Amino acid sequence: MPRTPDLKRLWAARLRSHKVLDCDGSMDDHARSVRKMFGSITPRYDFLNHLLSLNLDRRWRRKAAELAFEGMTRPRVLDLCAGTGDLAIELARRCAEARIVALDFVAPMLERARDKCRNAGLADRVLPLCGDALRLPFCDGAFDVVAVAFGLRNISPVEAALSEAARVIRPGGRLLILEFALPARGLWRRLYGFYFFRILPKIGRWISGTSAYSYLPASVALFPEPDRLGEMLGAFGFVEARWRPLAGGAVALHTARMAP
Repeated sequence: MPRTPDLKRLWAARLRSHKVLDCDGSMDDHARSVRKMFGSITPRYDFLNHLLSLNLDRRWRRKAAELAFEGMTRPRVLDLCAGTGDLAIELARRCAEARIVALDFVAPMLERARDKCRNAGLADRVLPLCGDALRLPFCDGAFDVVAVAFGLRNISPVEAALSEAARVIRPGGRLLILEFALPARGLWRRLYGFYFFRILPKIGRWISGTSAYSYLPASVALFPEPDRLGEMLGAFGFVEARWRPLAGGAVALHTARMAP
């Protein structure tokens, strides 16, 4: 996919058309299966996210957005694996000067994101764009902030996604990652594990009519633990990598900065 030299062309394209821009389809079998699965659950996706997290997912995104823009003016933001746009909307509400590209490779999700942004009065500041996180169509250093919520574990290999994210963040820019994790130990780990691996997939299957929510705990179990992910960020030029547990360690909020 050709890399766009700046973001002006994207905003111009948005003004000419209200359609979600499509991606090129250069994906492996894993990516295609994930894309198909998420496309199939789009109609129930938001409802299930809020239900299965007891509505805490809204609070987690707000906490991430609170850390995004310190010291920045008119930030350019890339929301990776944007899904139906909840994080992009939260970021846009947090900073009125931000211009946000909400990128995902599932077009039905992005169509819903577009409608939600329009209903929230944010259509002029959030651009839904269909694209591959492993082949980002942007020039080096195009963004001040790159954020991803609950999507990094769906990308394989994760190292390639981190490399691309590092490439498009300007020196001194900020990386935010929200991702599921497993609590470290004790009774909460056992209780959460029972819910996450036994109850959640059954509720998700019953409401969505698919096995997509069996994929969720499996993907979390295979994803690097928070300390390991922090170490990986350093290998791609990120500094000041930190993470904080949310929901007793069921979610990790990572922050890092691209080395100057």
